[in-house]
Amino acid sequence: MNFDIDALKHHQLVEDGQLEGCYIHQPAQGSQQDDKAVLEERQALEKLGYKVVQVKAKGGSTTFAEAMQMFAKKTGHQPK
Repeated sequence: MNFDIDALKHHQLVEDGQLEGCYIHQPAQGSQQDDKAVLEERQALEKLGYKVVQVKAKGGSTTFAEAMQMFAKKTGHQPK
């Protein structure tokens, strides 16, 4: 696998907080933690000495909340 750490597709570097310096799996639609491409990227990061953390997504609530905020801004409604 030709690995470019600057062009990660499935993981993101955490730059602050308790997980600073770790990479986390960024779940995208259709991207699961056990997909071949995700596993290869995780293994490549680990071989380079990086810690990779798996986190469970909260579900659709965050995405829905973000979508509702965008909708409210576009329609001129202010959240209460």
